[in-house]
Amino acid sequence: MTGILSVWNDCAAAGLEHFERWYNGEHLQERVGVPGFRCGRRYELASGGDRRFMAFYEVDSPAVLTSPAYLERLENPTPWTSEAMKSFRGMVRTVCDLKATAGQLIGSHVVVLRADTAMAPTAAAGALVGKLAAEDGIARVQLWTASAQQTKADTAEMKSRGQDQLIAGALIVECVRRADADRVARALTETGPPPELGISGASVLGIYALLCIYDKA
Repeated sequence: MTGILSVWNDCAAAGLEHFERWYNGEHLQERVGVPGFRCGRRYELASGGDRRFMAFYEVDSPAVLTSPAYLERLENPTPWTSEAMKSFRGMVRTVCDLKATAGQLIGSHVVVLRADTAMAPTAAAGALVGKLAAEDGIARVQLWTASAQQTKADTAEMKSRGQDQLIAGALIVECVRRADADRVARALTETGPPPELGISGASVLGIYALLCIYDKA
């Protein structure tokens, strides 16, 4: 099963310039260089949400994110990484299973419905993903759920930024245009989380704009 490493965070204003240079000039390339990583993407909040930045990485399986090659990177952060970690605030990081996906495009904006407390998708969740992806203006839809095995929390890199928050899962709706994202977000706001997703407790809805992609291929 394809795995996802999902990340949301804020950044201290004093460290923002370094954070941007590090992410775009070193971090994406370093992480996607780990065996089993396919690509990495960065986003910035456009509306709603509770963290300014979002990123996610697609990997061959969730096991990549507990592999010796990946843990070696976490235990031996580069000088740029060590400096960037000082500016991270409100880190939300979770290894996820890609439970369902539909659509073949990459959208300019993504609507994110993040389940922070509990998420237990029903058997109808896959059909919901397909239905959303078939709508005009939708590029791709993914459903993530927290993986049973998470990256250990005591690596050198993680210790330098403080404890990470875990999520239960997320619905990711990539949209062709911002207007499409606004329409999807408005519908989810009016109706609440679709029952097929099995979300209970706290959830966060936001629209994020795509910043960049690093693809190993």
